[in-house]
Amino acid sequence: MNWEEDIEVTGAEFVNLRYPKNIRFECQRCAKCCRDTPERGREILMLEREVEQISDITNLKPEEFSTPASRSGPYQYTMRKKEGKCIFLKGADCQIYPHRPLLCRFFPFCLEQLGSGIFEFNSSEECPGIGLGKVIDEEIFMTMLTEAINMLKN
Repeated sequence: MNWEEDIEVTGAEFVNLRYPKNIRFECQRCAKCCRDTPERGREILMLEREVEQISDITNLKPEEFSTPASRSGPYQYTMRKKEGKCIFLKGADCQIYPHRPLLCRFFPFCLEQLGSGIFEFNSSEECPGIGLGKVIDEEIFMTMLTEAINMLKN
C-alpha cells in the first residue's frame, strides 16, 4: 500500500497524513458497519459532544442510547446495541444519519493518531464496498482529517 505524507491542514499547521492510495469505495448499504458480524463485534465509540447532539435531536437521555466507554481517550461513550445492531438502525437505514458519530461517518476507514501530528487512515477489509466505485483521493481524506481535528478540539 502506498501512503501520502506531510500535508498542510490549516495555513500554518502541517501534519503527516498517511492513507491508502488508489483505494476505491462505494457504499453497498449492507449495514455491516452498524451491526455485529460473525467475524467481530462492532463497537461504535462516541465523543461526549456527539452524545449531547444525538440526545438533543432524538429527545432521548444519553443513557437510553449510550454507555460509558471502558477506555481512556476522547471517545467516552459507546453506542448501545439491540440484538447486535445499533439501536438507531432500522432495516438498512440510519435514523440519525445526518448526526451520526464520527466513527460512522468515516467507515470503512479508521483514523489513528500515531504521534504528534502523524495521522493514518486504514480501511476495513470486511466492507464489501471496498474496491468498488470511485477512487477515494487525497482531498476526501483531508476533509475527513479536518473534520476529526475540529470535532476533537471543540
